[in-house]
Amino acid sequence: MNLHEQCLLRYLTHPDELSYNTEILKLNNKILEHRFVTKNILANVLSLNYTEGVNEG
Repeated sequence: MNLHEQCLLRYLTHPDELSYNTEILKLNNKILEHRFVTKNILANVLSLNYTEGVNEG
């Protein structure tokens, strides 16, 4: 069961905790976004910079 499923199940069993569950999901999404950017975008930029530097020299 992933975090989204856990939050949904928790909401269904404790509907008064909706704001808490929403904050958990927001935090999880932010972490996933940060990992994606770090892994895919920053790695590609660093690779491009290294390749350009090697080709210039």
